[in-house]
Amino acid sequence: MIKKLLFTILSILYICNPVLSQSTTVGVGKISLEISDTKWVYLKFPAKIKYADMGTDDILVEKTKVDNILRVKSVVPVFDETSITIIALDGKIYTFSLHYNQNPKYIAVDLRNVKNNVIVDANAITPMSIELSMLRTSHIILKDNIADISVGVDSIVAELAEDDIMNICKARQVSGFDGFTETSLTIITENKEIFPFIVTHNDNPKDLNINVASGDTDGNVSANFSESTMNEVEMEKLGKEIVEKGVKINNIGVYDDKMNFCLASLYIKNDILMFHIRTTNNSKIDYDVDFIRCYIKNKKNSKSSVSQDDEKIPIYIYKTDEDKILANDSFSEILFFKKFTVPNKHLFYFEMFEKNGGRHLKFTCSNKEILKAEFLGDE
Repeated sequence: MIKKLLFTILSILYICNPVLSQSTTVGVGKISLEISDTKWVYLKFPAKIKYADMGTDDILVEKTKVDNILRVKSVVPVFDETSITIIALDGKIYTFSLHYNQNPKYIAVDLRNVKNNVIVDANAITPMSIELSMLRTSHIILKDNIADISVGVDSIVAELAEDDIMNICKARQVSGFDGFTETSLTIITENKEIFPFIVTHNDNPKDLNINVASGDTDGNVSANFSESTMNEVEMEKLGKEIVEKGVKINNIGVYDDKMNFCLASLYIKNDILMFHIRTTNNSKIDYDVDFIRCYIKNKKNSKSSVSQDDEKIPIYIYKTDEDKILANDSFSEILFFKKFTVPNKHLFYFEMFEKNGGRHLKFTCSNKEILKAEFLGDE
């Protein structure tokens, strides 16, 4: 009897007190959402996410490194209709009715302007298309630093180009075409922008450098690297200086197809390694450079998969000319890297590919040679 009376009194106080009776603000309500087991679907909320609950273990909901964005994925290829509930710190409650679709209509949604519990095209963050290959590594260049990267399936990998290069993501395929499924790659920047990509397979991707940096009308974007001791102007000046110093190394390189592709000199200043790559065309046919690839690999597993390559991305490249080596002429590139060393039983590889041609050149450099880098001091 006493408990019943106490409950009645508290109920009256709760109704009469506007603070106690204030209800949690309800969000946009129940929203229909398609999700997949091969693509992450990203949801961007107006406020920081406090709580997330799934109706079944068949659904995976993960918070990202950005506090108002989460990702949703199915663990199984098909599931019964279920739901998830999200509570944000502003008090809003979001309930999603989940349906399976291997290729969801939207893979990134901004929920700030959703009306009438329906996601429309205006709420979607439009994905870009990207082709990935086992033979080449692609690079996605953003203006702002990257906070989070995810892929939809294990047949591709994506990560920062280097731990201290903060705005470039490198991505590649690590399984054959037969085992590849169209999937997603999504990047979130530190300023809470979402960049979703639909990934397909191509042995020779049309674009290897995808520049999605906004606001750069000239198309040129620099790498953002942490704790750098040089800026681009200083590196350009050093590049000219290194070329003028000429050839210092004569025993590291390759001669093939009347092409001499070699390491001409190697310097270090502060925390930056500078590799002078010199190519001489002794043929009567111009050589159009497609790209130069640099990576560390176990020398005993040279025929193993590309996934075992530790690709090294220059933070800056100084060139004496455009990407063309004229007949009976030479071409120099200075590749600037944050300092590194090569693990035991591994080698540092340099590969150059000819555009629309078959003159593929490759040589290696050992850790012993890298440790001989000459100090480049101020004059």
